[in-house]
Amino acid sequence: MKSTDTPRIPDAVWLEERLGEGSLWRPDEAGLPAELTDARSREFLLTVGFPAVHLDVVGIDTRHVRDEDGLEPFDADEIYGNRYPDDDSPPKNFCFTVAVWGDQHLMLDAADGGITHYDPNGWDHGDGWKGLAADSLPLLAVLLGLIAEASDALESDDDAVRAAAVADLRERMIGQDVYVSESAFWDEIFECLE
Repeated sequence: MKSTDTPRIPDAVWLEERLGEGSLWRPDEAGLPAELTDARSREFLLTVGFPAVHLDVVGIDTRHVRDEDGLEPFDADEIYGNRYPDDDSPPKNFCFTVAVWGDQHLMLDAADGGITHYDPNGWDHGDGWKGLAADSLPLLAVLLGLIAEASDALESDDDAVRAAAVADLRERMIGQDVYVSESAFWDEIFECLE
């Protein structure tokens, strides 16, 4: 039975109730990249784990985190256009793809743990950064859990049931993380659901 209270920091039980048993990727310390310095993200990955799932209802995919180089560090300054093209200095700021939706990425900031929306179509003209999409990795996991929890209603053949489910899901997600309301990533997800 699924509990109705939505946590700010989920535990493995809450997540697996919604996403399925064995759905969490929980690496050991050696499995985390040294570039990931945010203590909260590291602790969450080591103790709870992050969903490694494909949410069919919306098409969000996080399964790559289980791959050998699933959390590959990217030079955040380069992909977000904050570095001159001829700057060959070593990268200082890193990020990691934690979710994909089509060609859009949700990136974990290595230093502060925030989740940003990255559009790879804009990287070469400094327009890849599309804003914050979630406050933290634990909150992104909660958002994924809420989507999974609503999947049956979101896939309903009854337009009224589906519309009510989309409205309820949007409200619940914004209630968990204010960045959802201002995120182009989530706006596009909700548009597809409607």
